[in-house]
Amino acid sequence: MSGPRMNYEALSSSDGLATGIWRQMYEIIKNANVIIDRSENPDIQWETDTQKDEYVAEAKFFRAYAYRILVQLYGGVPIIRNEIGVATNDLSRDSKEEVYAFIEEDLLAAIEDLPEVTEVLPGRIAQAAAYHLLAEIYVATEQWQKAINAASEVINNPNYELMKSRFGSRASETGDVYWDLFRIGNQNRTSGNMETIWAIQAEFQTPGGGDETGARGFTLERAWGSRYHSLKDPNGANGFEVGDQYGRPVGWCTLTDYLAYDIWDIDQDGVYDTDMRNSSNNIHRYERGDFVYNNPNSEFFGQVAELETVESQAPRYWFPYFMKNTTPNNHPGGIVNTGRIWRDQYLMRLAETYLLRAEAHLGNGDQPSAAADINVIRDRSNATPVASGDVDINFILDERARELAMEEFRTLTLQRLELQYERTRDLNIWAGPTIAPHNNLWPIPQREIDLNTGAELTQNPEY
Repeated sequence: MSGPRMNYEALSSSDGLATGIWRQMYEIIKNANVIIDRSENPDIQWETDTQKDEYVAEAKFFRAYAYRILVQLYGGVPIIRNEIGVATNDLSRDSKEEVYAFIEEDLLAAIEDLPEVTEVLPGRIAQAAAYHLLAEIYVATEQWQKAINAASEVINNPNYELMKSRFGSRASETGDVYWDLFRIGNQNRTSGNMETIWAIQAEFQTPGGGDETGARGFTLERAWGSRYHSLKDPNGANGFEVGDQYGRPVGWCTLTDYLAYDIWDIDQDGVYDTDMRNSSNNIHRYERGDFVYNNPNSEFFGQVAELETVESQAPRYWFPYFMKNTTPNNHPGGIVNTGRIWRDQYLMRLAETYLLRAEAHLGNGDQPSAAADINVIRDRSNATPVASGDVDINFILDERARELAMEEFRTLTLQRLELQYERTRDLNIWAGPTIAPHNNLWPIPQREIDLNTGAELTQNPEY
């Protein structure tokens, strides 16, 4: 889906999702302000001469990251620059331009003191993460050359490179380098992965990650995988059972045709092109014969589940299954019944930096340079190069979907471009009929408006 729900008419100022993200982001901002302000306490004994500056830089990065989410979802929001020690009820909205300027200020300051690369502590913030986010901010504000320069700081840094050869924990198995990117243990630099800029640490038995009870951990498998284990075989018996190969997806986010089919090149005989990201390693498809009945009690055990047999059943049971969202034959602790994965999760990797720079080149009127950056990504995936004349924002969005589906926060990307309404209307058969132009912004939570009695916290139009 290209939005927070299937019914945009339910998106209101009392909506739980809109309210929850607002509060979570301001919680990050509050914590960042505490770190920044209290770092000046003369009683603190720092372990090294640079520790204070690095902690403040990291706090400024997270404050900028939180404001990036807020401004792209809600537009202009209150900027809170310092720790607030008393109850406050007189906040007002700063403009979108002021919020973006504040983000830029924080990121430029952070870059001065962040380490160039973090080798010892995976998940910590390095300069490249700040430059990557800065490039996005400059694209959002149409400062094209600054965006190109910021992205180039990452792309030209010898500490980062696009992975083009097999690597990591399962490189000896059948697969490819794109498949390797999403295997357990392969997200950090210790695996040889030079593409990661920032990954959340969520592996099995990592503090804050998953544990032996099946608690916590990202629910990507449950959300994005087809509920294959509910499919019947041609006799009407259970053809599949939950197992380590495919896990326990539920199909919360049934794919649109756009993501499942339309963005992939298919010839007149229905054969997909050579794009690695759409190979059987990386997307399992019934029409390609990638699923095999695995229930030993089925008469069809071991046989291919053919599309014409399963497509009469519920669509959430048989849509294409993106393997980046599961850990095939490697569910940690033998836990396969939760639909969770316990793998570190990318928030930034170099492939996206190339696509941000391509967007900046396009905005700057340089289609050949935009195509060159896109083709770096497509070459890694053995996909047909794009001609410069075919590059527009829609092609870049399609390429982001091919490369970053279920990784990028697609809603933020579309709302940054003010294309959430248009793209959802045209490409999402479920949410499209309910979306309206004002949904390019989310509503300011009514609770925040009601509590802010000392000043007017204005609502976005038509909410």
